[in-house]
Amino acid sequence: MSENRCRSGRPPRTLLEQLIRQREATYEEQAEAFARLARELNEPATLSVRHLQRLASGERAAARATPSMRRVMRRLYGYSLDDLLSAPNAPTTPRDADPRELAASAARDSLAFAAWADAERVASSVVEHVRYELGRIAVEYVANPLRPLLRDLVALRDTTVGLLRNQPNPRQSREMFFLSGTTCLLLAHASQNLGESTSAMAQARTALTCAEHADHTGLCAWVKGTQALIAEGSRRPVEAVTFARAGQDHARGLDAKVRLAALEARALARTGDGRAAVAALRRAERAREEAAEDDELTGFGGVLTFPLAKQLYYAGGTLNLIGQHGRAEQASRAAINLYEKGPAEQRSYGDEALARVDVATARLAAGDVDGAASALRPVLELPPEQRIWQVRDGVARVGASLPLSRHAGTDGARALARQIETFAARPVTGPPVISAL
Repeated sequence: MSENRCRSGRPPRTLLEQLIRQREATYEEQAEAFARLARELNEPATLSVRHLQRLASGERAAARATPSMRRVMRRLYGYSLDDLLSAPNAPTTPRDADPRELAASAARDSLAFAAWADAERVASSVVEHVRYELGRIAVEYVANPLRPLLRDLVALRDTTVGLLRNQPNPRQSREMFFLSGTTCLLLAHASQNLGESTSAMAQARTALTCAEHADHTGLCAWVKGTQALIAEGSRRPVEAVTFARAGQDHARGLDAKVRLAALEARALARTGDGRAAVAALRRAERAREEAAEDDELTGFGGVLTFPLAKQLYYAGGTLNLIGQHGRAEQASRAAINLYEKGPAEQRSYGDEALARVDVATARLAAGDVDGAASALRPVLELPPEQRIWQVRDGVARVGASLPLSRHAGTDGARALARQIETFAARPVTGPPVISAL
């Protein structure tokens, strides 16, 4: 073994030394990698083997490092120089960081990685814990707070990107791109739940770049569906229809086929094309009954699945949009029933809350203000940390429709309007909670 390879007989003194050991690289190799990256980035930074050794051992502080050197080190290892010179396994994401700022920062880093991937660089190997972590996060995503999950996702994304940039065994590059893309896909969902559609679309585009490099049709299909979801949430339903239909060209798994048809149906309803929306709903129903290939995405579980309860919730929203309020209430109540009776870890209270919003919308359209208030009561009682952006937006739409009701001047309507105003005015004191939307 080279004298300049990190010794493994003692614990690493810095995070930098730990990362170099994990890469099983010599200091000479890492100094050369730094030089290559500096040239590619057009950065006037240099790093000798001796200087790198002193940094890794903790003998050299970061105070004298140039901005150029700091930028190259961040791109090479995925962490700031200050973090690299800290103790191994030290937290690298401030716990009090604003999640919206974190989402935007993560999107910028992911887009930088997408640009690198498009340059046809050699990708890196996969480690088994990445798959385990993706599965854990996908499952916990349905009913757990956003902030710790977002930190975990950003850390996992940094890990996969760092491995890809380390020029590993090309035989494993396809799977590593798949896992990196799935991580960015989950970051897209997280950003969307924060109401950050620009960051969400940036993450989705990066995920699509990874899917293309992995030649993974299942990931392509799921990303296109997520792009449709983001476009729909951004009030661009025509774009959402285009994304959903593009995804259907790649879909092979049952959940992906049902999801894309349901997304297309709801987006079509928003464009005013009720006939096409109903046809898409029927296509989703048929897809649920047909045999389909295994989908590697759904193997992770949680937010990367599309169960019947979610399909019914989408159907309820679609039917409300085209004026079929009786059928909308029926579908939405069926979705709520499945969520209430299903396993607790699969109960997406975000989706359940939105299904209740759809029941309230249907009842209000029928002139049943008291029934609407009853359906909405559990939603209005949600604690602030569970009021994700989509739920607040849905409740606001119900409030906006109240003055249009023929019972707008009744005591019940005025009481419901006050409750909605109180709900909207109450600040979100904790981190938003993500649902599998």
